[in-house]
Amino acid sequence: MMNNRNLTYTRSRKHTVKTAAAALMGTALLFGAAAPFAFAAEGDAPTAVPIAVAASVQPHAGAAQLAFRSVQQTTDQLETDMQIPVISGMKDKAYQNTLNANLAARAQAAADDIAKQAKTDYDADNGSYPFRAYGITVRSELLSDGSASAGGILSFRVYTYIYTGGAHGGTIVTTYNIRNAEHASPIKLKDLFGSDYKNVINRAVKAEIAKRPDDFFLSTPFKSIADDQSFVIQDGVAYVIFQQYEIAPYAAGMPEFALAVPGFGAAVPAGADKLPIAAGGKTVAGAHPYTARGGVLMVPLRPIAEALGYKLSYVASTHKTFVSRPGESAFIVNGSNRYASAKGNNHASSGGQASFALGAAPAVQGGTQYVPIDFFTTVLGADVSYTKQAISISK
Repeated sequence: MMNNRNLTYTRSRKHTVKTAAAALMGTALLFGAAAPFAFAAEGDAPTAVPIAVAASVQPHAGAAQLAFRSVQQTTDQLETDMQIPVISGMKDKAYQNTLNANLAARAQAAADDIAKQAKTDYDADNGSYPFRAYGITVRSELLSDGSASAGGILSFRVYTYIYTGGAHGGTIVTTYNIRNAEHASPIKLKDLFGSDYKNVINRAVKAEIAKRPDDFFLSTPFKSIADDQSFVIQDGVAYVIFQQYEIAPYAAGMPEFALAVPGFGAAVPAGADKLPIAAGGKTVAGAHPYTARGGVLMVPLRPIAEALGYKLSYVASTHKTFVSRPGESAFIVNGSNRYASAKGNNHASSGGQASFALGAAPAVQGGTQYVPIDFFTTVLGADVSYTKQAISISK
């Protein structure tokens, strides 16, 4: 089975890929049942068999599940390998049924389109070169399962890989973000980042591109996200996704930009900035939080990080403060609302980093370096809880 995160292929016959993309990027929901699967390719009709699939997110109580129906067929013209996602376990069954109809219809539309194109090109082949069968592959990935622990958010994406000859095909990603409630509803970026969401996200994307300009198109610089920009949500982070070739060359794949979703974690209670902080099971002496502009709770970095087993180091040449322990590291730049984490302890490398915006930049108060408390949850993966007596941070 293909690794969904590494579906990075180059388009060969762009007109075919764009046509299939139009079929995939159509209406978000189709009302009514999906029609039976139909294929223009010659040969026996493929079978659709329900098969359980391991979800990317382990099921929790009240969680939705992602399975798939397998549709496979091979002819001289077309190789079809579709695992059409099927969602179950949603609270709103009517919405779930419509969603599944939409997923099936999109897959069918893409399959019909590529089958028609394959037949046309196959019939037109004059034998001057061997005809290589076209192909369509569909895979999906669950990011958030709609359970209470996922904030009631159901988020998944569907990858459609289309091959029309040549060295490579092209992959299109379609994303779904839904509030799993008795009356389910789609989640939009505006719902997560407010009415000024475009400016918030554009600033984050431009800041990240500025760090790695050679990885992106220079002749057509990024200006703004689209009204229907693709994104997924996982563990309180929104990943804004760009299609292949949208803002970067083939080698960059599908660029993703991570932004922490405001207010996703445990709600910060009133008066939290007056509470003592416990980290690693012990009270952190001298750890006095404060509330920054916008209501962001700021906490001292060094004493909390060290209590959790991290070591801090400062690299003057890059103005970065690194927070690391065996197997993981993160860094901050004072005054910059960009926080990065990476596997391993290589301070010099930027490979494999995830970058986040957390609502406020690191700041120095009274000679102490402060960061948003979300730095510990979103970047370092720690757990934060609040009681009337203290703020508890553990990992």
